[in-house]
Amino acid sequence: MTPPRHPNRMLAALLAEADWSATDLARAVNALGAAQGLRLRYDRASVARWLDGARPRPPVAHLIGQVLGQRLGRRVTLQGTGLTEPSVAPVPRAALRGGDPVRRLAALCHTDADPARRGALATAALANPPRLHTGWGGRRPELPPADPRAPRASAAAPARLETVALRTALMGERYGGAHGRPVLAGFLATEVVPLLTAPAHPTVRRALFTGAAQLTLLLAVRTGEIGHPALARHYYDVALALARAAGDLTLYTIVLRCLSVQAHQLGNHQQAAALGDAAVDLAGGAVPDAVRAYLHAGRAVVGAGAGRGRGAGADLLAAETRLARATGPEGPFTSYPETALRYQRAEVLSCLGDHRTALGELELSLACRPADHHKARALLHAQIAHTLLAVDEIDGAVDHSFQALRHHRQLAAGSAHGTLPRLAHRLVPYQSNPQVRDFRESLRPTVR
Repeated sequence: MTPPRHPNRMLAALLAEADWSATDLARAVNALGAAQGLRLRYDRASVARWLDGARPRPPVAHLIGQVLGQRLGRRVTLQGTGLTEPSVAPVPRAALRGGDPVRRLAALCHTDADPARRGALATAALANPPRLHTGWGGRRPELPPADPRAPRASAAAPARLETVALRTALMGERYGGAHGRPVLAGFLATEVVPLLTAPAHPTVRRALFTGAAQLTLLLAVRTGEIGHPALARHYYDVALALARAAGDLTLYTIVLRCLSVQAHQLGNHQQAAALGDAAVDLAGGAVPDAVRAYLHAGRAVVGAGAGRGRGAGADLLAAETRLARATGPEGPFTSYPETALRYQRAEVLSCLGDHRTALGELELSLACRPADHHKARALLHAQIAHTLLAVDEIDGAVDHSFQALRHHRQLAAGSAHGTLPRLAHRLVPYQSNPQVRDFRESLRPTVR
């Protein structure tokens, strides 16, 4: 039998103290959720159910505590809202606390690889954001001490991690971030972490830390893609610490750039700009031209979002110049394809209102993408649809919406989170169009 509900007097008292109506609380929770990458549609009736004793799905209870805390000017705990969730297997404290990045990586990945604890980890990450340390520092970084009792790491081990990273990046392009994500977390926990504590020559150990940082960065990107930006931020933070321990400035700036773009996507434009500036400033002339192009292109996007149009244009020009000079091997951490630069140029142009030129860049980017890179093609078709809607070309937008849906169906469930729902929402004003209705109807069995 379902246990009887009891009125949530603690939440009612907080609402009264905040001088908020049920509608005020619902609106604040929806807004904070949107900033965290969550699409929420709570209303007065939803809050009435919470007051009646119902519990919202995770991590909404934490959002309720956060918005009430902001309103009241003090910390409101989950227990203080009366919305305490059912007991689940605990999340290790080491997973969400700073300190030794190896211990933290182990705790995060062991928990994330466990289906019974994965949801609790995502919820706990939302309630415990990391304090990001973006400075490189003046001293040469030191590796954490190895465990003298552990078996010695092979000199061939870094190449194995590099192979896994290359394969992981390729599979993500083909089948999306959700494809094999728990497997990657398990690989990091069971195979990579022991290598980081194993004795080896310092050169081998640094290469292992670089490999671990690359794999952690890929896991962070995948975690954000499936709709858990707060947990992704913890992985980004660990990747920064591992790259710092390895003395790998190039990878460190790449992680900063990823964090910058994530903040931009969540609407935190001030933080995005600060992270983008930190990445470019730290890189200086010490990173390869392809990476420098990648950093400038990322800063152009976040700069346009922050209203720095002139700076965004200068960064795009710098990215083009650096990319023209770039040499080196192909790979997710060593090269920057022209098709990606075109996509980001289009983002900047759209943000600045030049939708027609943006369309041309998006179409050129699409033409260069491999046919089996379903994630990129789904995102490109969706972006073209949004851009066509901005210039009132409804039929073309619907055509590209169907193309986005076709590629999205090739992705593992949960990948490219929010892409199709955002398209459906953007098409709401045009539902009198039969093609728009057909698309929205086709979407029903796809969106989870």
